[in-house]
Amino acid sequence: MTSHNGFHHRLREYILKKHGSINAFCRATGIKYPAQMTPYLKGKCLPGKKMLERLEKDGADVDWILTGHAVGEMMTPISDALALSRYRMDIDNLLRQVRLHIGRFDDRLKPAIEAYAVLDDSENIVDLNGSLEKFLGYEAGKLSGASLSTLIHPEDYVQIKSALQRQKPDEAVLMFYSRFLAGDGAYLNVEWSLSVKRKPMSDLNEYAMILRKTDFKVG
Repeated sequence: MTSHNGFHHRLREYILKKHGSINAFCRATGIKYPAQMTPYLKGKCLPGKKMLERLEKDGADVDWILTGHAVGEMMTPISDALALSRYRMDIDNLLRQVRLHIGRFDDRLKPAIEAYAVLDDSENIVDLNGSLEKFLGYEAGKLSGASLSTLIHPEDYVQIKSALQRQKPDEAVLMFYSRFLAGDGAYLNVEWSLSVKRKPMSDLNEYAMILRKTDFKVG
């Protein structure tokens, strides 16, 4: 479930409305070979950093092209927010990229993102920067190394494991509604999204998750 569904149609729409043709767009933005646009226009991959810079310089609303949302709009579902930065997320510096992602889109995403954390292949929290503990009402450092399974209601965790098993070995952004165990012992209804990335030269995964509270009653 990703936010870039249809992005290639919006990209084509923008190019044709402003330039009239793909070739004219390439000439205007300094793209030597129009064939370079083919993967993007067919929806096979998201534009990379250089392409996004060309679009921004050309006056395009990059956020609308990627997600269908204009700047300032609340993005729903929450997986949209995480998928925004997947084109530039490298598993070797996943944490740095998540932080960069949150910093870049800070004004737009608040309060869409209320917490985030990075997990290893065993689903243990390896970095949370305090946001998850604050979100769930735990003392600072309390959740360092904690297993995801201990934070989610057992009934909900079964569904999450099932989704992850179905997804293997593919990379993806998954969205869930789950009950998270808060520091006071109660369960908090949470809408959250999990980015699944495969470590290079490895059979291991690494995960980044972002969360926000929801009025949706889980369970």
